[in-house]
Amino acid sequence: FYKLNSPLDLFYQVSIKAIDLKELKNFHVLGDKLEAPKPEKPHHEKVDGITNTLNKKDAELIIFGESSDKIVYNLANCCKPIPGDDVFGFITTGKGLTIHRTTCPNATKLLSNFGHRVVKTKWAKNKEISFLTGLKIVGLDDVGVVNKITSLISGELRINISAITIEAKEGVFEGNIKLFVHDKEELDELVKRLKELTGIQSVDRYDTEQLKE
Repeated sequence: FYKLNSPLDLFYQVSIKAIDLKELKNFHVLGDKLEAPKPEKPHHEKVDGITNTLNKKDAELIIFGESSDKIVYNLANCCKPIPGDDVFGFITTGKGLTIHRTTCPNATKLLSNFGHRVVKTKWAKNKEISFLTGLKIVGLDDVGVVNKITSLISGELRINISAITIEAKEGVFEGNIKLFVHDKEELDELVKRLKELTGIQSVDRYDTEQLKE
């Protein structure tokens, strides 16, 4: 009916909205086959005599949008994307669509070897959802440094902290903080403010499979 070569191709067409999920509801399962609905008379909208079709390369899947026909997807554990990150979708057999950051450690391999499974993706604006991310902070081990950090995060910026660990050695501390942010803009502002604190030497984002709630 759709002249596709595999289930992956079908999923891709649905993800870029070339195929409407509502259409698939009209199919019937007969044994091990799908029976297509009876075709209606074709109706084409033409522009300058050319049928208007969707260009795969220009299509973008909008995630966390308000569309009623959302695609099921998950955020990759290997890079923990948050709104504002440059991302792409990757179709995985049996798992559906997984969202990766373009700077993900696995991005180069996925994009170069499995380009046919990649879906262009962008974020919808949504300030109501929080995402877990992590920061590694290194600085001088001064009295009250932990209080300064937590006061800035929770007090001034009102960002929820999930967990915090601090280790000090030879006058230098290393802290790992897990926290919930709404988007990359909020995270970037936090990093900037932390770097302005006296004694802070570096603040870096970390997102790995070990970063769990």
